[in-house]
Amino acid sequence: LLVKNTFTGVVLEETIGGVKNPKRYIRGMSKTAKKHFINRKDCPVKNHFIGLPKWSREDAVKAFDSYLWSQHQKDTIEKPAKDWFNARVKELMAGHNIDLVDDIPTIKGEEDSHGYTLKKYIELLAKEL
Repeated sequence: LLVKNTFTGVVLEETIGGVKNPKRYIRGMSKTAKKHFINRKDCPVKNHFIGLPKWSREDAVKAFDSYLWSQHQKDTIEKPAKDWFNARVKELMAGHNIDLVDDIPTIKGEEDSHGYTLKKYIELLAKEL
């Protein structure tokens, strides 16, 4: 990848030759965070336990955590979810930060979002490689 680096080179004064410093690119990876919305209907790792009658958000997050780790132990994670995880692992290994965005106003701790479970799972998969 080529990443724009505006700090490369010396800026030439316009009075000397009338040339502006061209944009330069260096080899490397962008460290910008890539946002992934994890509770949208088209996301394969959506928490399907949220919204069940008489379930609090904390109960839904705990249920998702148990579900994901049991699926990992049995090696029965569905293909769309497995492909999503593999893509996130590749991004992480390439040096990108991954921003897992849940559609709630505030997150106070790990019991509020299943994104923490996803993060731990992605890091585990990255370590296994």
